[in-house]
Amino acid sequence: MAKHDTAKLLPFTNIGVLESTLPEDIFQLLKTSIDNLTEDAETYNTRLVGHIREEYSLDHINNAMSGYIIGVANAWSDAHPGYIAGFEEAHKNKNYKLELTSLWVNKQKKHEFNPLHTHPSVLSFVIWIKIPYSLEDEINYFPPVYGGNSDRGDVHTSKFFFVYVDTLGRIKQVPIPVDSSYEGTIMMFPSALNHGVYPFYTSDEYRISVSGNIRIKVLEKSKEG
Repeated sequence: MAKHDTAKLLPFTNIGVLESTLPEDIFQLLKTSIDNLTEDAETYNTRLVGHIREEYSLDHINNAMSGYIIGVANAWSDAHPGYIAGFEEAHKNKNYKLELTSLWVNKQKKHEFNPLHTHPSVLSFVIWIKIPYSLEDEINYFPPVYGGNSDRGDVHTSKFFFVYVDTLGRIKQVPIPVDSSYEGTIMMFPSALNHGVYPFYTSDEYRISVSGNIRIKVLEKSKEG
């Protein structure tokens, strides 16, 4: 039997989230498209689980957004080799590409929220367009009764969050402290990763975010050979 003279740590890998800043032209395209929504804009409420009254389709700009979004999706895929290829559509067909299939805007008002949920796709993303409140004001909205934690890190009001199970089977929550500095930021993540949005309380303006889904599109097989 071989002897091991030194100890070493064998870390378990996990699936992560990719965060990036939108190019200014993409950010302006989204802002303009949202500003130009009319009263007869297609609603997305029946397709989503959010407790948000105003959710509208942005599918009409899918083509304009696709190049950038798929580029971010490919960057996420490169950082997680084998993940996309492990899906049945990709594993069976080999000849495939990633495709942006849905795009919508959430115009969230005070007290509204997105409960813990997943998406029926391969990859999903969120882009923050407007955050109308101060994170400090949100955190201080409630009295400091949360176990005496002086830094108020356990106050989740207004935050976006992910939930996952670690290697010991413990449920972990990762709150994202979204404030105005996140405007123009995109996060790309697996659609099966649980996530949600807590309500905010200190502003009467809209908290605006854009979300979408990416799926595997099987391509036609080459006629050669």
